[in-house]
Amino acid sequence: MIFSLQFSIIMIYFIIIILIGIFAKKFVKNSFDLLVAGRNLGLTLTIFAIAGEWLGGTSTVAVGQWAYEYGISPMWYNISTSIGILIFGLTWATLYRRKKIVTIPEMLERLYDKNLRIIAAVFFIAAYLFLSSVQISSIGSLFSGALNININTAIIIAGLGITIYTLAGGMFSVALTNFIHVLVIWFSLGIAYFWYMNKVGWYPGITAKLNALSGTEVVSLSGANALNPLGMGTSEVLAWIIGGIAGAFAAQASVQPIFAAKDTQTAKKASFLAPIIIAPLGIIVTTIVMASVALNGGYASLDTRLALPLALMKIPNSLMGGFAMAGVFAAIASTEALVLLGMATMFTKDIYQKINKESSDKKIALITRINILFAGIISIIMALTTKKLPVATYLNYAMRSSAFIILAAGIYWAKPSPKSAIISIISAFLVVGIWYGFYVYKGNYPFGFDVVFACILISIITLFLSTFLIPGGRRRLTPKELLEG
Repeated sequence: MIFSLQFSIIMIYFIIIILIGIFAKKFVKNSFDLLVAGRNLGLTLTIFAIAGEWLGGTSTVAVGQWAYEYGISPMWYNISTSIGILIFGLTWATLYRRKKIVTIPEMLERLYDKNLRIIAAVFFIAAYLFLSSVQISSIGSLFSGALNININTAIIIAGLGITIYTLAGGMFSVALTNFIHVLVIWFSLGIAYFWYMNKVGWYPGITAKLNALSGTEVVSLSGANALNPLGMGTSEVLAWIIGGIAGAFAAQASVQPIFAAKDTQTAKKASFLAPIIIAPLGIIVTTIVMASVALNGGYASLDTRLALPLALMKIPNSLMGGFAMAGVFAAIASTEALVLLGMATMFTKDIYQKINKESSDKKIALITRINILFAGIISIIMALTTKKLPVATYLNYAMRSSAFIILAAGIYWAKPSPKSAIISIISAFLVVGIWYGFYVYKGNYPFGFDVVFACILISIITLFLSTFLIPGGRRRLTPKELLEG
């Protein structure tokens, strides 16, 4: 174990964030404050809360892991989600906020019926456990790289820390800490980006140095592929783009700040402005990793999850490297806090309260905090076995994309019934299980068909067929009643 300056900076920042999260508890008077900050978030905090959810372990450590192998093309994660949020702002943001809902499954109940709400809550919680495991595994990678300790030990320590400050103040904690996180992310990684660019000779220098390395070291990233925006493969990039856009519409963690916005205009404006913060980070992270490979060769070959943390550790100025590492921690913590809160919110509002309708407000707040704790513990356990971080992320995206199909059908098409929606979402759940099991066993997807495409296709087919072939019961709202109400 090495107590470096970089690690000291991260730990100081970590402690400060936990204290801020605990401080936010003073603003929480009831469960409504805990879940959606009393629907009182202003424009700035709403923007930063949304941005913080997307600037997480996937957009930093996971994107860095694939940048180590594929170059700049993993930048599509940030770009596609930014496009999705922007389109969401133009279409559904006002609708979601106007309906004063708290969860995505609640919206599905209003469109279809209460049975779908409960099933959808289980579906979304399962999807978010994949994403949560990625975030905690990413923080473990960061701590492991900074302190040179076993990655599993680092995962446990980091996961428990974020869980503590999230359960203390709920959405108020998330909003306040994400404001700080986003500022730290951009300042610190921006400095690291310019340091590496000056050191390597910008993008022509990356290409030249990688070409020179290709014949002397075992480096999978070639100069020819490094700057290719389709370097992961056209099919993979297309899956990321479609999954990122569709998934944004059914993302409880990033939509929850919109539920908490003080009015519909704030929700809409925040959806327009957050992508400006989110989109460029993918280019910054992939570039830092590419430049580090160009300068240091196969420095992360033993565990590619450490590609970005180790790249930042290699900056000779310990203060600069420490702040950059703190920026990555800020990115991951900002997402994981919202993911934990989102899972707990769905369990409390969509499952617990549907069964225990007479629960007191104090009991609801307690149950929410207990759920945050359980979600954190389960995520830590999953993180200990999560190796391919982008794959786990896109399992989540695939499931959210199938939910988008059901939401869109409910909003714009009057024919789908509650039963057809349930058949569609269960079919998607089964496909994810089959595809993931096949990937774990074989190292690739069945027929080379990406899980995002498989989930979207099965959702559309089963929804369409069951709508016309199976009597499914009465809808709660028609599209006309929804949009005019």
